[in-house]
Amino acid sequence: MNMNRAITVIAIAASAPFIASTHAGELFLLGAVPFAYAFDSGANGTVVAGQDDSKYWYWTRDTWVVALEESVPPGQGIGGNPCITNDGAVMTCSTLVDLNGVSKAEATLYNINTVAYDPAVGSLGFNCDAERDGAWGMNPTASFVCGLIWNSGCAASGFVWDSATDTIKLMPTKYFFKPTRANDISDDGTVVAGWNDDYNGFRQACLWVRNSSGNYIATVLTNGLATPAKLSEASAVSGNGVWLAGLGRSSIDDGAPWRWSAATGYQSLGAQPVPGVGGATAMNPDGTKILCYMGIAAALGEGYIWIQGRGYVAMEDYAAEFGVTMPDGVRLALPLSISADGLTITGTARGPFGTSPFVLDLRQSGGSCVGDLNGDGGVTGADLGILLGDWGQATASDIDGNGVVDGADLGRLLGAWGPCP
Repeated sequence: MNMNRAITVIAIAASAPFIASTHAGELFLLGAVPFAYAFDSGANGTVVAGQDDSKYWYWTRDTWVVALEESVPPGQGIGGNPCITNDGAVMTCSTLVDLNGVSKAEATLYNINTVAYDPAVGSLGFNCDAERDGAWGMNPTASFVCGLIWNSGCAASGFVWDSATDTIKLMPTKYFFKPTRANDISDDGTVVAGWNDDYNGFRQACLWVRNSSGNYIATVLTNGLATPAKLSEASAVSGNGVWLAGLGRSSIDDGAPWRWSAATGYQSLGAQPVPGVGGATAMNPDGTKILCYMGIAAALGEGYIWIQGRGYVAMEDYAAEFGVTMPDGVRLALPLSISADGLTITGTARGPFGTSPFVLDLRQSGGSCVGDLNGDGGVTGADLGILLGDWGQATASDIDGNGVVDGADLGRLLGAWGPCP
């Protein structure tokens, strides 16, 4: 997603943050100001990457918001998203890089631990406006970065940078001289999600798969009907490379967000709780949980998490299942990332104050008894719902700690049913 406007880091840091806290999950509102985005988090949610219209930044509970002073944020001809590695050490941004006496924005890696920039992503040397390239996605180890790069004649192409070989591969177009962009990449770098313009419209969903020669082969995705319609922009790919998800199109299933796999083809995520075109923004590593927004506009609409076998759950209701008390009038309207363990969700919230970046931490911090997953003092149907929603995954519902939520955890929860001692 292209988030081209935001706020100053100073405003975020200076404003009084709201933190809703119980002995279960916590909600952090980073600043009651418009157009700032908490875009990605490490695997355990302790480090979050974001941006505003002044700088890229990262956030932790201890440091709060720390600006990357040499970074150049999206907007005014510059694109990109702040992505971060699973270990929370390296994030993407853009910086001005000099080439033959001309400084333009290029995709750059920033190491939070060493406080150092590494402009290793490079470029093709061409530019359009203020940019040579921008990073829109990254795999969890920073071994692959994807995004948009400018070629000769101001031609835009999706690209993948491979750190092992320090080479850039272009994402080919299916339509002569029409642009492409790579939005997200699988953990192993073989599957890329993005868009390819055609001669009749913008941002058709595109999948690129790396072949045995190391080149990426493009496929434009459709709804699979006898008279196929092209899907809109693919915004995310699951870590295992099986699923793509993307933005709805009003002419296909009333604008519902979708997911797609080679085995199943197109799947609508179902009738939307809020009318209008919706969009998927991110998913967990196996594609069973997908973040979505719906409504008139992303930051003005409603945020949901779609769970396989359960369907849409409003973000506020999902937070409540983990014991988070939402402040009055606040909606988690634009969820943008879900951590590898599924227990940190970031994005932009709206409320009486306007909008604010948010970090939603769903980790249980000391429930009063075994099975009390939402920390309300008893084991009830609400806890059972959380456990069943996490079935087969490695989450905080893994009561016995064997690495997956399964029948053993269900048995322990049912055995503790009722008020906590």
